[in-house]
Order: sequence, then C-alpha cells, then structure tokens
Amino acid sequence: MKTHKILPSVLSTALAASLFITGCSQTPSLTSLSAQVADQDQSQQVQLLPVEAYFNEQGISGLKSSSDGKLLAFFKEYQGAKNIYLMAAGADLDTAFPITTSKDPINSFRWSRQGDEIFFLKDTGGNENTQIYKLSLDTSQPKPVPNITALTSNIDIRYDLLKQPKDKPNTLVVMSNQDNPQQMDLFRLNINSAKITNIFSNTYGFSSIETNQRGVPVLGTSSNPDNTSDLYAKIDGKWTSLIKTKFGEDIDILSFDEDNNLAYLRANIQGRDKLQLLRLNMTTGKIVTLHQDPQDESDVYDVLFNDEGAPLAVSYYGGRLRTYPLDDTFAGNWQKINDHFTQDVEITITDRNEKTGLWQIHVASDVDMGSDYRFNAKTGLVSLLLEQEASINPELLSKRQSITYQARDGVNIQAYLTLPKGQSKNLPTIILPHGGPWSRDYWTLSSGYFNPIAQLLANRGYAVLQPNFRASTGFGKRFLNLGNKNWGTGSMQDDLTDGAHFLIDQGIADKQRLGIMGASYGGYAALAGATFTPDLYQAVISYVGPSSLITLLESFPPHFRPYLGQFYSAVGDPEIAADRQDMLARSPIKFVDRIKAPLMLVQGANDPRVTQLESDNIARVMYKQGLPVEYILAKDEGHGFRKRDNKLAYIVAMEQFFGEHLGGRVDKAVTPSLATHLDTLKVDVSRL
Repeated sequence: MKTHKILPSVLSTALAASLFITGCSQTPSLTSLSAQVADQDQSQQVQLLPVEAYFNEQGISGLKSSSDGKLLAFFKEYQGAKNIYLMAAGADLDTAFPITTSKDPINSFRWSRQGDEIFFLKDTGGNENTQIYKLSLDTSQPKPVPNITALTSNIDIRYDLLKQPKDKPNTLVVMSNQDNPQQMDLFRLNINSAKITNIFSNTYGFSSIETNQRGVPVLGTSSNPDNTSDLYAKIDGKWTSLIKTKFGEDIDILSFDEDNNLAYLRANIQGRDKLQLLRLNMTTGKIVTLHQDPQDESDVYDVLFNDEGAPLAVSYYGGRLRTYPLDDTFAGNWQKINDHFTQDVEITITDRNEKTGLWQIHVASDVDMGSDYRFNAKTGLVSLLLEQEASINPELLSKRQSITYQARDGVNIQAYLTLPKGQSKNLPTIILPHGGPWSRDYWTLSSGYFNPIAQLLANRGYAVLQPNFRASTGFGKRFLNLGNKNWGTGSMQDDLTDGAHFLIDQGIADKQRLGIMGASYGGYAALAGATFTPDLYQAVISYVGPSSLITLLESFPPHFRPYLGQFYSAVGDPEIAADRQDMLARSPIKFVDRIKAPLMLVQGANDPRVTQLESDNIARVMYKQGLPVEYILAKDEGHGFRKRDNKLAYIVAMEQFFGEHLGGRVDKAVTPSLATHLDTLKVDVSRL
C-alpha cells in the first residue's frame, strides 16, 4: 500500500519515475573521477545517431499484469501520443494492440480488482485537470474488445484516483477540487453509475491521505503554511493530531496495518536528519525506528510491504541504489533474483501477488531502457515476461557515472556525468539541473526525462553534468533546507557553477564552450545562470522555466495554495514586503540587461504551473534590448512536452542551438516533416 499524494511536485519536470523496491547487481566500486576518466578510450567519435532513435516510438513503459496474470497492459505511443496497449502474457510482442487511441497522452492507468477492467487518467492539452475513465474488456472475443466510459467529465476540475477499496470494489476513492476550487476533497466514485459522493471535506489541508479497506479515511498528513506538518488519525470519529513536525521536517504515510492499529511512516522527525522507516502504534503513540541507512548517505527511498501491511524490504538511493531485506523469506527470494542477473543493472519489483506467488520485475541500466521479467516465488525461477528491442545498441551509448564534487563551502554534491564515448578532455559541456527543485536525478536511462537527452548530447560530443544540488530530495533534511532562500543567487546556483568549474579544473570542460539547460526549476536555474553568472555560459535553454519568482507564486492554481508552505520558506511570500523585495532580486526578468549568452525559451501554452507569461515576458524584454532569443511554443502542451512531434521538434531545435553556439555535432539529416513542424512552433518575438 503506497502513500496517496494529493499534490504533485509543483515545479518538477513532466516525466517522473515511480519505483517500488529496487536493487542493483554488481554495483561498481567507487573510484576517483580522474581514474574513471583515464579509463576512457580516446578513440574516434562514434557514429552520429538520429534524434528519433533516442525516443523509440516502439518503446514500452509501465507494464502491468492483470490480477490473474493472463493479460499485460503497457504504455506505447499511438500516432505520437502515449496510449495503452494490450497483449496476452507469453505472446509475441507484435500481437499487442492499442486499447486507447487518445490524441492527448494517457497520464496513468491501473488494473481493476474486478477482472478485465482498467482505470486510466487523462487531461486535455497538458492542463493537468485529469479525468477518470473506465475501460472494460470483452474477453469473449478472440481479440479482447475495449469499451471506454468516462467516469468524470469536467475538464475544469482535477480528479486523482487514490484507491479501489478491497471491501468496496465497485467504488473508487478519488481526490478532487470539484466542490471547492481551493481544496482537494475526498470522494467515493461508483464505477457502474459514475455517481460521485463527497466523503471527506479536506479542511485540514491534507497533502497525503490513507484509507482503510472500506475506503474510509483514517490517516492524513497536513502541509502547514509555516512549513511544518501534522500527522492526523481518526480516533473515535474525531481527527486528532498525533505528531506535529518542526520546521522543514517531513512525515509520509507508507502503510496502515488496520488489524494491529499500526502505521508505517517515512520521517525525519525528532532529531533525525535522514528519512527513516518508523512504526507508530496508534493506540499507545509509541514510535519505533525499524530501519535507517547503514551508510548514513540517503533517505529511505522506498519500502515494500506485504498484503497485511508489514514491511518486507527497504531501499536507499545515494548515487546508486541499495536494498536491505527485512524478512528472511523475502531475502532468500531477493538473492535468487539478483543471482540471475550478472550485469550492472537496477532491479525494480513493480508488482507482487502473494496469492499466485508471481512477482513482476523490471531490469534496467544507464544504457538500457530495460525489460520486464517474472519471478515465481514458489519455484524460485526467473523468466522473461516482455523484452523490447532497443532502438540504439547499448554499446553505442555512454556510461553514466555517479560522481561527487565539493562546493565552495565544502558541501559535497552528488552528480551524474555522461561523457562522449572515447573522449574526456576539453569538451563542450552542458550543465543540466533537474526540476523540482524538490526532486533529484537517478542513474538508469529510463528514470528521468532528460537522461535520453543527455545520451544524445554525449553522442554530439558534449560532456553532460546533472548535479543533485542543494534542495534536492533524498539526501536528508539539512541538505534539502540548505536551499531555502538560496534560489538564483545563493548556494543552489553556486552548486551548479561549482560543478562547471570542477569539470574545467579536471580538464573535461572547455570553459569557452559551456551551456546550461533545464526544465521547470531547472529552467529557472538556466535563466539565473544567464543573468547572475553571465560570463560563465555561452548558450542557455530554459524549458518551462519561471522568469519571475513573484508571478510564479501568484499564478499557481487555487488548489495548490494550501500546500505552498514549503515554497514560502524556500522562495518567499510575495505578500510580505521584505520577501517580495528579495524575490525581485532573484528574478531573472529584472536583470535581462546582464545577459550575454544567446537564449532559447521552450514553453507549453497550457502550463498551469509555469504559465506562458513567464516565457513571453523575458522574450519580449530581450527583443526590445536587441539580445539574441529564440522561442519555441507548443499550443497543445502543458508543463513539459509529451507529444512525440513536439518533443522531437524541441530536441532538434536544442541540438541546432547548442551546435551553433558551442560547436557540438549536428545531425543535418532531419526528417522534413519534423523540420516543418518545428517551424510551426517558432514564435516571432517581435510580435509579442
């Protein structure tokens, strides 16, 4: 049972990976960066690979088995948008066929507890107002026939699917701001009649909530305006605060054992720096630490629970992932799985059926999007479930190294470095900060929106550095809170600058050919790099990045506002005069006259988080000041490009932009239709 998050990471990039429990096989030993670089073969450049190959149109993700294990559903593109495909388990992949054909990408899906049904979520044009759909499969036909019913249909309202209660499988528990635009309440949705009933008015401002097997809310955590949290439990019909955190502390509900009245938490409360696995006895109030990182490197990353709600294993993610079994039976099975894979990979348990004994596992690496396997706990055997053919031979891709460098004040920064194959000296270099900023980068190729782009850039001759700078999650609350009030001109930006200088000092980066690119918070960091360190970068790309911290906070949708306490602590409250002045001093839009590097802006017109105004404003000012600016705008996208033609067009524009200003290689054999589509996305900034 997973924590049910109400609010998405407000400034994260459009793509995030959701993993259950993961481990790595044959984790490489840590060596110094100089030793790693020295091992690179200084040979001739590899062949230039086409942009399309890095985003395989036939690529598969999100594989899920039906409850009986007989059917497999997964994501794959249909006419350029992510849709759901179906096939029989054990069949050839070419037998798979689409069961949705939406022009807007499907956001997520899950199998129903009741046989051959699937529930999926989809928004309109990237506006993030997701609607819930039921897909029923008629399996009496040789080829199952899908029938789709919209269970919600108000595109101005957001609906999030939390749970299909075990004891009430004809209903869904959903969160929505249907009754109050500023509040995400809890509803029961009948999957047969589509009748929706409010069962909990979220006046407590819960940012996560847990229900029992009947779908009744029993636990919740609030996100308070002062950046504290409360853990509430419903006791004798009344919501009672059991734990109140201090400033900047986190407490997540992981699982609820209703029979024993136990809650399992991931928290850094009561003097803890890293998130630890805790057990709360809701009867006595006693808290017990069940596990913490033996290396004191990272927060609890994830926990796997059995059907009764007890933990089986816990994992941590520093530069690479480590897993620790908590149960002897699980430990034996986990060892069998790891023994099966001899290469350097990370293994993800994506499903575990205790009745059948069948586990679904995903195996991936830094150069392989991965394949899915099935482990039979009764026989101890691992078998291939679904293997997809890579669009690029992994041997042609670059290894992704986890490195550590020291910032100017002595704080260690973990980062990922991708180098062109056979090259390691005096390279054009891209600094690529992640979004969030309360997020982080990971090692596997499929674990981040920009990881395939980093590989493409390496193929074009660039070194790519992806730092987990201060305020990144996963490294403890002290590291995260060091980012407070340090956006743009403080330590968060210094961590990026220091990473660039580290690569220069190592002889890897050519200081005359440095670029920075990022999305969301990373886009803001790119603009901050252009304005606050104008002599460092020679090319800058801001992808859905805010140019003003004030208009950013003032433009959030109403239902985000109850959860903005962390933003007020980290960025400031524009309604407080001193904060507003500080936010102005950190807003790139106020310092456009400092910009020396050419700038490219990339924006979705329907973005509800970083609105089009952010890019329009800085493009307009740059044009008036005669500064070089290019602008890519997709009218059918939101916070990040999800449609294939838009994504590929942006990447072609990126490749050409960096090639022109930093000297990397450029593939001139662009598909004519793609070049034509890119032309439709280009904005004439003189007319803004």
